[in-house]
Amino acid sequence: MHLLSPLGLLGLLSLPVLLWLWRLSAARRHVHVPSLIPFEHLLRRQPRRRTRLVVNGLFWLQLAALAGLALALAQPVVFQRQANTILIVLDTSASMGARWKGSTAFEHARRALLERIERKGLTDQLFLMTTAPAAPVLPSPTGDADALRRAVRAIQATHLGGNLSTAAHVGRSLLRAAPDKTWVVTDETSPPGQLPDDVRWLRVGGPSPNVAIVGLDAQGALCTPADARIVVTVQNFSNEPAQVTVTATTQSRQVASAGADVAARARTALSLALPQEAAGALDLALKAHGDMLEVDNHAWLDLQQSASLPIVVQARRSSLTEVVSAWLGACQAARWVSAAPTPAGPYLLMTDDESDQPAAAAIMRFSPPPSQEPVPVHWVVSADHPISSYLAPLEVVAAPVNLSSGPTLSGTPVVFGLIRGRRVPLVMADEQDGRRLVRMLFDPSGHRDSTPIILTFFNSLRWLMGHAQTALAGEPLTVAGLKPGAVRVQRPDGSTDLVEAEGGLIRYQATTVAGRYRFRDSHGSPEAAVAVNFFNPLESDLIDRGSTWRAVQAAGILTGSTSPKPIAHQRPGAGPLYPLASLVMMVLLFLLVIEWRLYSAKSSPKSEVRSP
Repeated sequence: MHLLSPLGLLGLLSLPVLLWLWRLSAARRHVHVPSLIPFEHLLRRQPRRRTRLVVNGLFWLQLAALAGLALALAQPVVFQRQANTILIVLDTSASMGARWKGSTAFEHARRALLERIERKGLTDQLFLMTTAPAAPVLPSPTGDADALRRAVRAIQATHLGGNLSTAAHVGRSLLRAAPDKTWVVTDETSPPGQLPDDVRWLRVGGPSPNVAIVGLDAQGALCTPADARIVVTVQNFSNEPAQVTVTATTQSRQVASAGADVAARARTALSLALPQEAAGALDLALKAHGDMLEVDNHAWLDLQQSASLPIVVQARRSSLTEVVSAWLGACQAARWVSAAPTPAGPYLLMTDDESDQPAAAAIMRFSPPPSQEPVPVHWVVSADHPISSYLAPLEVVAAPVNLSSGPTLSGTPVVFGLIRGRRVPLVMADEQDGRRLVRMLFDPSGHRDSTPIILTFFNSLRWLMGHAQTALAGEPLTVAGLKPGAVRVQRPDGSTDLVEAEGGLIRYQATTVAGRYRFRDSHGSPEAAVAVNFFNPLESDLIDRGSTWRAVQAAGILTGSTSPKPIAHQRPGAGPLYPLASLVMMVLLFLLVIEWRLYSAKSSPKSEVRSP
């Protein structure tokens, strides 16, 4: 117990006054007698003063009341024992599903965390956060070991990428204060440098070989129904070469297969030619010896056997329009026009205009040079993109090349040119928010018979036309064509969700696992299925697991506030305080009531008993 106003104890100086009053009252004796005549000699005798204090219960009540009043003026408080708040950041990202020593890294993390919970202190309050997604498991910190064990056992690893720092920041924001300790349970290596004393790093798992599907391009039929194919990008994240095989199945029937030897830490593209009847839902599976992560070995897509996007050619140069129309005329399945379709809908635009075209779903933009003089250029082709299919890694091509800085370039260079010792990009491919863009920095006019240029054009056209109905894990799904009301969502992990469709449109957010999500309403409408894939090289790389942990400063970093100020008069490190002044005043009031009752009983005259 501590006193907020110690000067209030000066009220104890009233205790000697109480003692003096009782001594004075004891010295003045009052005796009631019917007559003083027999006691006249006693009155003439000098009274003897008492040498000791005679007290009773009333004195002790008054003494306690004065002491209680002085204590109330001193404002006593009691500090509760400080409870340790521990923030737990549990990594639930996709890499935690890797096999390691007979079980997954996440299962090792769960066991390690359960052991920590068993050994926690009596006053420890644990607040559990997951990284993928960054969300709390329980609404508030708790010391209930049973509730913590149930919560930890119910957590599952997801097919998302995670960030330890983001989860820690969110946890601190929800706590509204800096935790006393932080436990990080992850398969990532600890960050370089010395960790703070209040951070405990619990690493599970270890470096493991892995081969993953990191990209997928669904290329439907372009010129003939038989030329549909799938380009699967595979990367070997191991330190040893790996032999991989990718198979495509539909309705439990294998329709295509391709294999390759992938060098250590290398990436390659496998092309799977599909038969004419292959259409609809396709499942892709990768097999490689020693692979430790299963989630990145599968992909799902919906393939169409006809070109789905109309082609619009709008070029300011007539020569460019002439050569492009000649190439498209050789492809019977490609439909092209010179104006945007009506009613408005998605289309592929071929243009040499640099202005933005928000209505186009895909754009092939030509940036030719002012001069039409052809320049011999050594083409250097990147082999890890679908546009580079069938192109020689190095060959000489003569065409007018744009060597100026020109517009701001973005995306992945597919073809470079070596010109006078310079290495300049010639073909750039980019994809943002589901919109694909190919930029060609040369003029194909007058070179319609150049094989490399023709291959580049049609490869780019095929890549731009590739429109697989897929999304990435973590992205929201928008599904139309359902009737308003309750819609049941069958998730890939076997669980189901119930959502409401407003106006026949659903926007589903909880895409935490990869696979097919099936939507069915209660009115008998056709089932809608959307494929969700997992392509995340950072999570698939189990050998070079970089750390996503960054130094977390004081609490309040998400809200912009500074560290919370301590409560006035509170000792550093002390727990919450509870004032006792009100309790003392209640006890004091109770004592005064008892004192009043005793004083009333003492001062009231006794009834006289008369004989008959």
